[in-house]
Amino acid sequence: MIPIGTTTARWMTLRYALALTLIALGTLAGFVMTERVIGQHERMLEVVNVSGRQRMLSQRTALLVEQLKTATDPATRVDLARLLDGATDMLEAAHRRLSGRAGPEEGPPLGPPPQDLFYSGPDPLDPVVTEHIAALRRVIAAASAGQPPDPAEADRITAQALGPLLDRLEEVVALYQEEGEAGFQTLHRLGLAALLITLLILAVEALAIFRPMTRQVRRQFTEILRMAETIERANATLEQQVRERTAELHAAKTAAEQAHRAKSRFLAHASHDLQQPLQAIGMFTGILERQPQSGKTAALLTDLKAAQRSMRDLLNAILDISKLESGVVTPKPVDLPLSPLLDQLEAEFAGQAEAKGLRLRAIPTDAVVNSDPALLERILRNLIANAIRYTETGGVLVGCRTRGDTLWIEVYDTGRGIAEPDRQRIFEEFVQLDRPDRDRSEGIGLGLAIVERLARLLGHPVTVRSAEGRGTAFAVGVPLAG
Repeated sequence: MIPIGTTTARWMTLRYALALTLIALGTLAGFVMTERVIGQHERMLEVVNVSGRQRMLSQRTALLVEQLKTATDPATRVDLARLLDGATDMLEAAHRRLSGRAGPEEGPPLGPPPQDLFYSGPDPLDPVVTEHIAALRRVIAAASAGQPPDPAEADRITAQALGPLLDRLEEVVALYQEEGEAGFQTLHRLGLAALLITLLILAVEALAIFRPMTRQVRRQFTEILRMAETIERANATLEQQVRERTAELHAAKTAAEQAHRAKSRFLAHASHDLQQPLQAIGMFTGILERQPQSGKTAALLTDLKAAQRSMRDLLNAILDISKLESGVVTPKPVDLPLSPLLDQLEAEFAGQAEAKGLRLRAIPTDAVVNSDPALLERILRNLIANAIRYTETGGVLVGCRTRGDTLWIEVYDTGRGIAEPDRQRIFEEFVQLDRPDRDRSEGIGLGLAIVERLARLLGHPVTVRSAEGRGTAFAVGVPLAG
């Protein structure tokens, strides 16, 4: 396909503009010629009308002169003189228009008169009409005074008006009629010529302009169809690839979900199966505690109990994570008074806090929230345990703050705080920030991961604020009871 702006496209545009210009010029020329012929025809009609009126007026003046010859009453002669004067004025005005001497007040000009008819030739018409009008004026002057006209002059006027003058005026009418008919013939010939020229121009344009344009458009249309077929094939190929990739992704997703479920089942079974040897280890440890012990044996027994406690915490956390990931945990929210739960947790963790020399306090509240009691307890338990675990001096404070329809349960500690880049990582599995002062036997990196999953399952948002060297505040938003 030839792009717009190339030489071929510009040349086609130029030819198309040329064709339109020729059509416009032909139409304009035809219009101008038609208007000119129509103007000439209107002039001819006016000339024929005026010359015919002049012929009629010559006859009327002859009739009035005859009546004056026979009139005996002076008053009658005066009346006839007045009628004859009006007819003579109109005859003279018509002659002046036909002879080209009329003024603006006598009507529009009729164009130049035929010179050989009015002013030259063997018998020019202008002197004849002028003399006839002069004779009429003399008759009018006598009749206006009540006198009869000169009989000889009256006979001469009548003979002239009904004889040679009438013939000459009829000749004028016939001449102008012939010119009018010739104008009609010219108009017919011009119309035919304009039609032939227009047809010729259209034929030339069809062959030289529109035919190449049609071919070019046909080629472009063919190219467009070819491109459309190419695009359609490409779309079909792309759709096939999309279907294949979608099937692959679906298969990969299915495999991943199966692997995830298998992993969760494995962790659940493994955690459950490991509970038995762990209980056996606990039983053996209890037996050892009741036996006499030396100083070295007592130290080993203490380390064994700490390792046993860490292993139990790890297995419980793994079991919780596997349950959450496998989707077997279903929240059962109810309206829950919050104060008993906070009092229980304060009493439960008081000994652990005192063992580290920390102060633990839960501010009393009368708020009632809507949540799953067991899952909310597990969230708060992990947050409090995490705060005690990573606080060396100071204390831990549990309080509530109402914002709209949400109660924010906040756990404050006075630990070292969490750096900004680490505040999202702490909710990932097995992530433990590098703290040189932290007891490496405490914590397995799953407590906050369980908090995040439980909160997401309940629809409770969790936030964290921290200032390095000053402490950290975790908050969970729980909806207030209806």
